[in-house]
Amino acid sequence: MKKFEFDLAVLGLGYVGLPLAVEATNSKLKVMGFDVNANLVANLSNFKSHVEDISNQQLEHAVASGLLFSTKSEVLSECKHLVISVPTPLTDYQPDLSFVENASRDIANNLQSGHIVILESTTYPGTTLEVVKPILESISGLTAGIDFFLGYSPERIDPGNQVWKFKNTPKIVSGINQESTNAIASFYKSIINEVVEVSGTREAEMVKLLENTYRQVNIALINELAILCKMLDIDIWEVVDAAKTKPFGFQSFRPGPGVGGHCIPIDPKYLSFKTRQIGHPVRFVELAQEINNSMPHYVVTRITEIMNKNAVLMKNSNVLLLGVAYKKDIGDTRESPALDIIEELVAKEVSISYYDPFVESLVVNGLSIKKENEINNLQNYDLILIHTAHSEFSSIEFDKINCLIFDTTGTFRSKNIEKI
Repeated sequence: MKKFEFDLAVLGLGYVGLPLAVEATNSKLKVMGFDVNANLVANLSNFKSHVEDISNQQLEHAVASGLLFSTKSEVLSECKHLVISVPTPLTDYQPDLSFVENASRDIANNLQSGHIVILESTTYPGTTLEVVKPILESISGLTAGIDFFLGYSPERIDPGNQVWKFKNTPKIVSGINQESTNAIASFYKSIINEVVEVSGTREAEMVKLLENTYRQVNIALINELAILCKMLDIDIWEVVDAAKTKPFGFQSFRPGPGVGGHCIPIDPKYLSFKTRQIGHPVRFVELAQEINNSMPHYVVTRITEIMNKNAVLMKNSNVLLLGVAYKKDIGDTRESPALDIIEELVAKEVSISYYDPFVESLVVNGLSIKKENEINNLQNYDLILIHTAHSEFSSIEFDKINCLIFDTTGTFRSKNIEKI
């Protein structure tokens, strides 16, 4: 069997691939990071990280420890383990596997006997066997499970989580046969504390969809109850806080302006796509998506109610969003409910500004949104919308602010604050 120069190549150096490359390097593996984006590769080679969970200092340390980057697919032939961690977006509401297919072709053109190929990109059940395997075999002429090993291992990155990080989060692994599973499990055990094997790649692919569909459905449930409680004049936050004292049979979810990021809004749609292929739509999941997608509009409706109640005209009013990222203490605005809220408010001729210590600039539908550079000018607005509960906002004395305040997160306590 061929002796490989590198232990690992990571294809795709985003928020999934870069932490894997850095952690594997820290675990004394010889790692090559591969990406088709030349500017990205140049920046990473110069210790400029675009991933919040990897600091420039961590990246510099990894590069000093031997981590290399390249845009040349020929290097893949010299790497024993090949992990695909490229994007899997939705295009026209359909799964777009073009990045996975292109990465598979890059691997296939350089595939050698003894290679171990692992897909980590989130996708629908069947992708490893129905998309990746045929590309690898047809181009290379090699047979999966015999000449090379193949499997799937879903990523479990939670940006900004200070407790559960790459190394201490259990890793699900699978292979197309037992030999592949053994090889993949052995690899991840060298860099991650706990490895959990499942029987096949479809099961592993479904694990990822279950995890985020579970969150989507429960967030939708609590969002719908929040709307109901408002109509019944019940404090949903008090209800949730009381319910979570039950030590069994209940997990606390909290209402909010919707769901964001690349996982919760996107992954259940992969599940819907696959189940519709077999003629059995997941109505429960699709209803949850509908509820969560409606929350930005509900937020705008509540803003309108609050302004009307206080005799403030919405047209030409000044509204400040505190936080526009999709979750606390990160700067990721992908699929953030803030974008839909801003779009609807702008359509109502509201003047929008935002303050977010993690987001340098924001463009919504081609419109550049004004950023406040400090939080000392909060008296200048007709309404403040708390969208993201960044830790920094806990220092704001909301009781001293003489304007309307609407908190979609339920985090802050003040007599001046209206809650979702």
